[in-house]
Order: sequence, then C-alpha cells, then structure tokens
Amino acid sequence: RCEGPNFLRQRYERVRLLLPSEGRMSNLLIPKLPGYATEDPTARRTTHTKTLGFFQGQRYVRPSFEEGDMDGMNTQKSAGSINQQDTWPAAAHMKIPMDSTDDFTPSYVALDGKVLRFDAYLKEDVPESPEEGFRIRKFTLYYFLVDDSIRVSEQRQENSGLAQGTFLKRHRVPKTQAGSGAVASGSGFVSWDDFCVGQEVVIYGRPMLIVDCDAFTREFLTAKGVQMPDALSIPNDPYFMRRKAAEEKIPLKVFDDRRQRFLQYNRKVLRFYVQWDDRERLYGERRPFVLHFYLEDDTVEVCEVHLPNDGRDQFPKLLRRQKLPLDSRSGLQDIGSAPTRHYTDADFHVGDKVNVFGRVFLIYDCDDFTKHHYATKYGIQHFPNLTDRIKTPMVDIPQREVPPPTGFGSDEDSLGSIYNLVPKQPKRDEAKLMEFAGKTLRFLARFESPRAKEDVDRKFIVAFWLADDTVSVFEPPLSNSGIIGGKFLERCEQINVQTGERFTFLDFVVGETVIVNSFEFRIIDCDKFTQTYIDSKGQVIRSQLYSTSLVDIMKNLQKRYEEAKEQLRSAFHVMDQDHSGNITHAEFIMSLNQLHFDIVLEEAEALLWWFDPDFKGYISYAEFCDAIVRSDKFPQFLLNWERKKRAGTLSGRSSSTLVSPAPDAKSPAA
Repeated sequence: RCEGPNFLRQRYERVRLLLPSEGRMSNLLIPKLPGYATEDPTARRTTHTKTLGFFQGQRYVRPSFEEGDMDGMNTQKSAGSINQQDTWPAAAHMKIPMDSTDDFTPSYVALDGKVLRFDAYLKEDVPESPEEGFRIRKFTLYYFLVDDSIRVSEQRQENSGLAQGTFLKRHRVPKTQAGSGAVASGSGFVSWDDFCVGQEVVIYGRPMLIVDCDAFTREFLTAKGVQMPDALSIPNDPYFMRRKAAEEKIPLKVFDDRRQRFLQYNRKVLRFYVQWDDRERLYGERRPFVLHFYLEDDTVEVCEVHLPNDGRDQFPKLLRRQKLPLDSRSGLQDIGSAPTRHYTDADFHVGDKVNVFGRVFLIYDCDDFTKHHYATKYGIQHFPNLTDRIKTPMVDIPQREVPPPTGFGSDEDSLGSIYNLVPKQPKRDEAKLMEFAGKTLRFLARFESPRAKEDVDRKFIVAFWLADDTVSVFEPPLSNSGIIGGKFLERCEQINVQTGERFTFLDFVVGETVIVNSFEFRIIDCDKFTQTYIDSKGQVIRSQLYSTSLVDIMKNLQKRYEEAKEQLRSAFHVMDQDHSGNITHAEFIMSLNQLHFDIVLEEAEALLWWFDPDFKGYISYAEFCDAIVRSDKFPQFLLNWERKKRAGTLSGRSSSTLVSPAPDAKSPAA
C-alpha cells in the first residue's frame, strides 16, 4: 500500500545507509531470481592462485598456470624485477603427466639430499700490502638441487690471517655483474647450468673460476648433456711460496709430541725411595722420602714419609710437581736464566744421588714397575738393594719399671697413677660380670702347717668368684672349739706368690697347697659344680652354669607358655631337629640346655616320665602341650615318682638305657 512520496523517500534513505559505498552498485534491491543475477565490476577479487597440487598422493608445485585461472596472473612485474615464474626453483619445472599411470615422485623428494660440489678459487687484489699484489683464495661451492640454493665454504690455509670457513650461507644467489655486484635486469638466479669446469661463476660480484667437481656432479651433468672438462690446477700464491721458502731455512726444533706422550705414559709414574742425610747440621737427621717421576711430561715431585711420633707437621710434599733442573744451583744464582737441561728417566739409578735444589737425596730402592720400565727401555736388570745401608741402628727402648703398690685400693688403682697423670677408674669386664654373676667355686681346705694344737681341726671354705677373680675365705663355726667362726678373709684380689700374678681357678687343685694372704692352705675337697668346671678347664657353656631343679624347670616352661601360647608349635618344631614330627628324649634335653638349664639325661628321668607317660622314647606334640598345661600337678607327681623309684616299683626302662630311637621306630606325629 502506497502512503505517498515521503514514504518512498524515507525507504530509499534507509536502504542507502546499508550500502558499503555511495558510488558502488548494490544488488540488495534486486531479488535473487533466475535472470536477475548481476556482477559488480567494481568489486575486488580476494581469491589466491593455486601453486600447490596433489597427484597420486604426492604434493607438487605447479610449474605453470592452468586453464581457468584468473586473467592477469601471467603479467610481468615492473621493469627491473624478476619474473614471477623465474623465482621458482629449477627443480619445480617438472611437467606432471596427468594421463600417466606410473608412480609419481615429486621433485622435492627425488632431489632431496643431492648436492653438486665444485672446487674453485678467487684471485683477489691486495692493494694495501706492498709484499703481495694479489692472493689466491680457495673455495668449495655446494649447489643444492632441491631448491637451487648455494653455499660457499672457504678452504682453510694455515696462518692466512683471514676468517675462513663459511664464506656464504645457503640461499638462492641472483645473477650479478662481475665487479659491481649489481643484480642484472631480468637475469634470474644462478642455476646448475651456470657451473662448468673452466668457467667463472659470479657470486655477488666476485668471479670464481671452477677448477674441479666430484664424481656425482660429473655423472649428473653428463646425464643432462653437459660435458665436463678435466680438472684444472690452482695457481700458487706467490706470498705463501716466499714465506714457505723462508720457513724451510730456519732450523726446526726437536719435535716433542706431548699428546702422544700423554696417551702412551698417562698415569705411569716411576717411584724411587730416597733418603736425605742432614746429620752434618745441628739437630740434623736422616729422613726418608718418596720421589715420583712422571713419564708423560718428565716432572718430579718429592713426597714426605711421616713416621709415628716424628714430631713433624703433616705436610704431604717437600717439592711440588715440576721439572727438576740438573744444575739447580746455577739456575738459582743466575736470576732470569732458565736451566738448559732437566732430569729425565735416564738420570735416575739405584745407588746414585739426586740434587733437589741443594738437597742431596740417595736413591736406595724402587718399586716393581720402575724396575720393569728400566729393564724394558734400557736393559738394566740388576738393581742393588741398599735398604740395610740406610737403616739407622735401633736403640733399645728403656723398659718402664712398675713401682710397688701404694697401698690405696687395688693394684689396678696403683697402675692408674702410672699410666695417667690423673688416675682413671680401672675398666671392668662387664660381659664377664653379667655372665658369671653369683657363680662361685667352693673348696674345702685346712691349714698345711698349724701353729697351735687348736688349729689342727679347723676347716675353711675358700671361695673363688668367677665374675671378678676375687678370693674369700670363710670358717664354719665348730662347737666347743673355742674359736669364733665366720669371715676369715674379706673378698678381694689376691696375688699367687708362686706365679706372681692374680689367682685363677686353675691355681686351686684338690690335694695341692695354696698360699692366700700368707696362710698356707691344703685343698682337700670341692663341690660338684666346681669339679665339673675345673675338669672342663672353664670351657663349659653358659647353660651349665645354671643349676635348676626340675620343679623350677616346669615353672619356667609354664611361664613361657602363658606369655606366648601361639609360639608353642614353633618351639616344638625347633626342638624337632630331624623334622620327624616327634622329639626324642635327647632332643628334649638339648633344647632345655639351650634355654640355660643345667640338666643332663640321667638327672631328667622324672621329667621324661612326665612328658612321656608310656616312656616310649619320643614325645608327640599332644603330649608336649598336655604336660605343660597341667604343670601345676608336677610337684606331687615328682614326690610319687621318687617314692616308687626308691621302692623299685617303676615299670619301663631306666635312665641308664635311655637312647634315641631310630627314625623308623617313631610313630607319626599326633
């Protein structure tokens, strides 16, 4: 519906504001119907020409524009610029046979890693030097076929004064004019067909004459139809020739290859044992040293040898590692003049003397490696042994005299004041004290030479304490003797006058006499434990020192069972040494001994009857557990058993016939 001209004018203004430009056509007002489509000739295209493509799964660079591309893409750039198509690598101008069925390999894959190598030289003017008019510089040119880039490397010449190495980094080199280096108009880049032996190639204005190429380069160019001439020679540089002739006239020094010597003699050192005799001076002495000679650089070091209580500071070396001059005194007197000769391995021999900056050392011995070195290199087989010659006569060390005891404390207390300015408490054998605590050897004795008639019937108990080797004497009271019994000698350390040392348990022998505190006693008897201990000469195990009754053994086993019931089966398996499932009587007694119970097989018959009621020779696990559980009834069982034994009414085998049954005689474990 039309609402007048104002309505049309307002609608036109709204549409005009939506247009991107005042002078550009717009098809916003034209409906998108067949026959109404128009193209704006003033619009700028923003599409790009395709230069890459895919063929048979391989990427490649399109060498030329295909049909259907936009107009104007083949136009030349402005004057003096390079053609767009010429900027592509020469390897990219490979036509793609679209109708071919063969496998296709793109150029950047086929030519990857293939490089043409040329040898060239540059004749460069040197106007700033009067000694040389020009110089010859040698180069190696590398042409990379994959992207037509070039890298130039200058061959190194000794003492040339030039920063040689990489002369031109890898990139595409434009064709330039010789001398000026200006880029030629429309000339493009240097390619492989510009290289040939005998021709010059201009690299940024520097003409380089190619003289040779490698075998791959010749084969590649021959396949392309280019015939390469033979290699040319590079002319000599006059300046280098004159300098080489001058160097040949100078006499060469003796060649010393330090690297070769290092590789051959590294960590190989000659060791000589030397002595410096300085007894001519006041308080001088003969001191031993060790001289090391390093074969890799002919250096010498002298190390000190420190003896116990020599009173010297612990300096490791007398002379640090350095070359040792033969005439050290003249070198020290002429300040500023270096010694002409130094010690070598040929100057050291056993028996000779070495002057180390005024100190004369006598070589008296060397090690085995040094002897092998001289025998191999110089053929020296005899090495005199001068060890006895350099020894200092030994002086007898004065013996320390021990003064008599002071009377205060024991003899160890008196010796403490001798060995230390402030006496220290004597150390005790704690392990011995813990092991033999309360263990005593008891002997019955009497006077050997009674002084009075009353002393004839007197009896004494001499006790020897194993924990600290002390002795005590006790006199039992005797009725109507007129002598008060009791302690006769306080427990203390006693010296055996016959040996001059402290008493040991071996000094007390039944039937022999012993002098204790000036009293001479004759040993007439001892108890059973003492006799057993003396017969074994003290080599009894700890368990033999614990004498325990059978009732105490059962109480101890019951206590262990109550503390760790779950470990009872493990303990039974430990007792079962042959892993038969049962424990024999001998294994049971051995286990009790390991628990420090002093008991033998003959004394344990009642205990075996308790654990083995049928007395069949072995104990099962059920019997073992039952005997321990009802151990509170063992004292009454022991009284009944002793009564039956005295009456002779016990049935079964006696303790004298107890033996371990054969393994096959055992019954299976309960």
